[in-house]
Amino acid sequence: MNKLRIIGGVWRRHMLPIAPVEGLRPTPDRVRETVFNWLGQDCTGMQVLDLYAGTGALGFEAASRGASEVLLVEQNRQVVAQLQQNKAYLLSKWPAAEGNAPSVQVDANDALACLKRLAGGGKQFDLVALDPPFRSDLMQSTLPLIKAVLKPQGLVYAEWHENLFANEEALCKALNVQEIDALRHLKAGQVHAHLFALPAV
Repeated sequence: MNKLRIIGGVWRRHMLPIAPVEGLRPTPDRVRETVFNWLGQDCTGMQVLDLYAGTGALGFEAASRGASEVLLVEQNRQVVAQLQQNKAYLLSKWPAAEGNAPSVQVDANDALACLKRLAGGGKQFDLVALDPPFRSDLMQSTLPLIKAVLKPQGLVYAEWHENLFANEEALCKALNVQEIDALRHLKAGQVHAHLFALPAV
């Protein structure tokens, strides 16, 4: 069975089983390490939304590094069951010396429906991670809903099979903003990783 390794923070080196579901791929270790370097290694106090959570690699990693609240959104029931098990295991390993354990929630729902519900409730996040199934049209349908759930200084992390920054005009149009701050981009194998912010207009 495939395993997911937490790279940094309180749960560092813990191994988690991955649900045996076709097409489920955790963000590669090297990419995850780079992304959290971009974030300064530290997610203390952050509220993180992990859409299309899959293995939960990004959300669990953020919680391990101090995020106070992580919401994992995943539709596949088998994957959700594994996320719940992994969450329970990790929280049982939270050291008392570290203070309060993070709030980690698993939302067994469609990401687009979840985004609309969160926006309707006025909920906003410091970091939104977006990793829909490659070669689906879900990136295009998700991007327009991101702005409503992002805090003014919030960041978006997106993984895709194409470089979204290659056509910044199209990306801005999809996000319904005038401009973005394209902060970081990396290509590793099939994966394009992007970190960007939506400047306060």
